[in-house]
Amino acid sequence: MSQDNQKPKPVTIIVNARPHTWEAKDITYEQAVELAYPGQQPNDQDTYTVRYSRGHNGHGTGSLTASHSVRVKKEMVFDVYRTSRS
Repeated sequence: MSQDNQKPKPVTIIVNARPHTWEAKDITYEQAVELAYPGQQPNDQDTYTVRYSRGHNGHGTGSLTASHSVRVKKEMVFDVYRTSRS
C-alpha cells in the first residue's frame, strides 16, 4: 500500500490556545473556524481571520482564507479571530 492511501497519524494541533486531535493531512479555513467557535453558524455580521504558525517547510506561518487549506503538522498553532460588524 502506498503512503498516500494510508490514513494520516493523528496529531495534536492548537486552536486558540486549546489542543485538538486532528486526523487529516490538511485543515481548511472552515474547519479551523469550527474548532475555534464550535456550533456557531457563520453570518453576514461576522468575519473570521485564521492565522497559523509552526507549519511545514516554507509555510511556517501564514493565513487561511475561505475555501483554502494548509498541510497540518504536529503542534501547529492556529489563531482564529472573529470580528463582528456593528
